[in-house]
Amino acid sequence: MASSSPPDEFSPPFIQIDGLDNFRDIGSWPTTTPHVSVRQNVLYRGPDLGPITPKGEQELRDLGIETIFDIRSVPQIERAGGVQEVEGIKRVWCPVFEESEYTLDKAGLRYTQYASDGTDGIVEAFEEILRHGAKTTMKPLLEHLASLPTEGKIPAAMIHCTTGNNRSGVFIGVLLALLGVDDEVVAEEYSLSQVGLQRGRDMVVDRLMRNPKFREALGEGEEGRKRAERMVGARVESMRDMLKMVQRRWGGVEGYVREEVGLGDEVIQGLRRVMRVTGE
Repeated sequence: MASSSPPDEFSPPFIQIDGLDNFRDIGSWPTTTPHVSVRQNVLYRGPDLGPITPKGEQELRDLGIETIFDIRSVPQIERAGGVQEVEGIKRVWCPVFEESEYTLDKAGLRYTQYASDGTDGIVEAFEEILRHGAKTTMKPLLEHLASLPTEGKIPAAMIHCTTGNNRSGVFIGVLLALLGVDDEVVAEEYSLSQVGLQRGRDMVVDRLMRNPKFREALGEGEEGRKRAERMVGARVESMRDMLKMVQRRWGGVEGYVREEVGLGDEVIQGLRRVMRVTGE
């Protein structure tokens, strides 16, 4: 589906889940192998489930989602009012950062990196996400996907951070590249969060502007707000440059999965069997 015209928030790969923004299927993207694409209806990405309605919960169940990977840290979960359990769906808590890594000072540094003008800052933040979350987040996600059946009804899963943008986007980007999706297409998929977060962007920016650590790190007023808007954006060049960094640092996404995540051929090949399909 690599793109004639950009989708809106009401068209594929976006799926309307009552109460949630930026919820979408990571499938259907073409790989560099002719006629092979990423399997649909297996893995979804989105935001935290705090605002979801009972109707939205049923919509998740109707999609066949049986597992939710929550990659937020304890302070974020507490600020969101706790865990939003969905009846009938298993929650797997696999945070990128330990609680000690989510101090106000460290959060302020990440805010600065996310909101920087170029891509150096955000790529540095993405590298930190990849290193810290290699075994706590990426490993359980890939092992789960690789263990799924390839025929019959395949149980679906969802991965989410807070807005479904950067942390989720980093791991989905590596996953798609590992499946053989071209880097430019991976970057395009990441940038869809610009569309998915459009409705709620002002609310997220307002929340950031009320955070004293954010104001201390990036300033107040109009300039601070512009930086906040950049922070909740999803620029194509950010993902493009992250993948270049992965190439330099680990020799590519497969090198990252082997060296940093600690997974080998069995999981990588199993993942490709499950997550790639011919003719879709």
